[in-house]
Amino acid sequence: MSVCREASTTNDHKTVFLKLASVLHSSHKFTELDDIFKTVLLKKHKHSRKVWCQYGDSLGSQSRLDDMRDLLPRALKSLPKHKHVRTISYFAQLEYKYGDPNRGSTMFENVLTTYPARLDLWSVYIDRTIAMKDISQARNVFERAIGLKLPLKKMKFFYKRYIDYETSLGGSGKVEYVKNKARDYLQQEKGEGSC
Repeated sequence: MSVCREASTTNDHKTVFLKLASVLHSSHKFTELDDIFKTVLLKKHKHSRKVWCQYGDSLGSQSRLDDMRDLLPRALKSLPKHKHVRTISYFAQLEYKYGDPNRGSTMFENVLTTYPARLDLWSVYIDRTIAMKDISQARNVFERAIGLKLPLKKMKFFYKRYIDYETSLGGSGKVEYVKNKARDYLQQEKGEGSC
């Protein structure tokens, strides 16, 4: 620890201690890891999203899911508002990775209700849902996405992802269904554009 304190005088404090936390985690020294986060990182760098996310990841990997879940509200109290959405998204991904995928899905749904035009959130949500290999859930997410009223460029992204997904499943009937939905959408856009 004294070596890290000395190193942090000439280097970035947060970077040095996050690296130490990473080393402690890979060495399975979880008690010392908790001490580093609680006594150094969360005290001095409580406005850093990276610190909260790394600590949440560490707790999740140790199967300390209740501690990981309790960390999110604390993080949201400390972080500036503009970092909240990405932090919630990260903790939702941690739920998919270590905890309850349904809880992660609910977290994404709540955030997307407030920010429906955030393509980055939709993309991560779609990726996580596909990774669960729940075909009906993935299709439901895609259907919700293509039902949004967004600019053409964003809608093109959703339709392309949906077609790629259905192609990967091998069902030509569903691929045609999605292509027809895309054609209908384009016809509707052209019709609205000419008025």
